[in-house]
Amino acid sequence: MQTTRLAQFGSIDETRDPDYFVRFLDAACASASVQAYKRRLLELLDPRGGQRVLDVGCGTGDDVREMAKLVGAGGLVVGIDNSQAMIGVAWQRATGTNLAVEFHVGEALALPFEAGRFDSCLADRSLMHVPDAARALAEMTRVTKPGGRIAVYEVDFETLVIDVDDRVLARKIVNS
Repeated sequence: MQTTRLAQFGSIDETRDPDYFVRFLDAACASASVQAYKRRLLELLDPRGGQRVLDVGCGTGDDVREMAKLVGAGGLVVGIDNSQAMIGVAWQRATGTNLAVEFHVGEALALPFEAGRFDSCLADRSLMHVPDAARALAEMTRVTKPGGRIAVYEVDFETLVIDVDDRVLARKIVNS
């Protein structure tokens, strides 16, 4: 069931329970390991005052709001996601924060922005959900200024480790 749900991240609005994905992201982002790699991503992206940053596959907009604090009122952080449900939650969570943010429904394969609009671009666990990750990365490159930064984090499910004594159970989990 979990594998099926993971595959549905690319089409959340077509599922029976879009809120499941909001709850999933909230739980995942609360874990220490996710918080640690997100801190490192921000270090690498290095958003600064006055910059424009794009978050591709922004989900509920948590990273957008965090980066908006770093770019300040003179900057702008834009989140894009293919899910209207996620963008709705992102707008709701940004309401009243006075942060310089925007959220748009759109596709990573055809970003609706002119070339060189952003100083940097982020994709966190997003490219695995698009049918052509290379094309999405090319789009991110197109909308990022020359010399700008692009930070991408993806999960490598082929290196998944399950530490259990029951070898039969472990095989069932890995092969399901």
